[in-house]
Formats: sequence, C-alpha cells, structure tokens
Amino acid sequence: MNEQKANIITTSWALFFQYGIKSISMDDIASKMGMSKKTLYNYFTNKNELINEACKWDIKNPQFSFKSDRIINLNALDQYFEFFNFINERILKKCDSLDYDLKKYYPEIWLKIKEEKIKNFQIEIIYNLQKGIKEGLYRPELDVLLISKNLVSFYLNLNTTEYQVFSSNEVFNKGMHIELTLYHLYGICTNKGIEYFKNKFK
Repeated sequence: MNEQKANIITTSWALFFQYGIKSISMDDIASKMGMSKKTLYNYFTNKNELINEACKWDIKNPQFSFKSDRIINLNALDQYFEFFNFINERILKKCDSLDYDLKKYYPEIWLKIKEEKIKNFQIEIIYNLQKGIKEGLYRPELDVLLISKNLVSFYLNLNTTEYQVFSSNEVFNKGMHIELTLYHLYGICTNKGIEYFKNKFK
C-alpha cells in the first residue's frame, strides 16, 4: 500500500476512535494530514470508502495481542496483566459514538467489523487460557470456549446501553475493572496462579 494512503487510514481511524465517525469530516481528515481535500480524494473517492478501509486496517492491526513480540515470552498471567493495563488506558480514550455511528450509518461495514472483532478477540483469549493451563497457572478443567465467549461478550458490550446496569462512570472506572479482573482470575487460576497474581493488586 502507498505510504501516504496508509498514513491517511491510520490517522482517520485515530480520529474516528477518539471523536466518532459522524463528527469527523473529510475536511477534518485533510486538515489533520496537512493536505488539501482534493489530494485526499485522490486516494479515496468518498468517506464511505475511507471508513471501510480504516475498519479493515483496525481488524488486521490490533492494538493489543497476546502473541505480540513484546509479550510473547511472558507467562499467561503476566500477559493478562498487560491486557489489563491496555484496557485501562483504552477505556479512558474510547468514544461512545464510534460503534453507534457504525451501527446506525454504516450497517454493512459494522456487521463485517463486528464479526471479525468477535472472532479475533476470542482467538486471543483462547490462546491465553490454553497457555495458562499448560503453565499450571489456570485450572486444567476450564471450559475454554465458554470462558472466552464470556470475556469477549463482556468487553465488546461495555458500551451497550439497552440493558446497562452500570453507569458510564462505573463502566469506565479502573476500580471496577480491577474488581472484575480479580473475579475472573480467582475463578480460572490454580493455587499456583493465585499465589502468583494476588500481590499484583495490593
């Protein structure tokens, strides 16, 4: 891919992630890139095309992976702590309107990205669970498929409002995330795993 086009995609996605899609115009993106809108349209015929490409890029370039070079050699619990820290940073920056805008104004794109997000996220969680079982940190009898689906459902539905029990302040709160993480780890860890992680949250 042309380097300039790639830069437009990554810059656009950062703006969409922070401010939502509807509030960001092609003018905003061109201004952020320091180029004219005419130049921007040389790479993308319309905003829909740019949104589609940006969503594809996000799927192929996850901001976190248990298998990334940076943490691949850590044990499963230390990898999960890295995930925990990533989520804490991400929920403070996430714009509620991103998913809303995709669902309402770009339903076909939303359907594709939703399916890919679910599949890829579950693969990541399964990898961590299986790794922890092999290392003796997670209980060997775990229903890996069930637990992975439960975590994916929880994290991808943080912004769901139809049946939201928690307020937005509670959802986007580090204290709540710590409690839920402890709830999860005490449920899946062996005694060895519990001894390893229990001092992490003091």
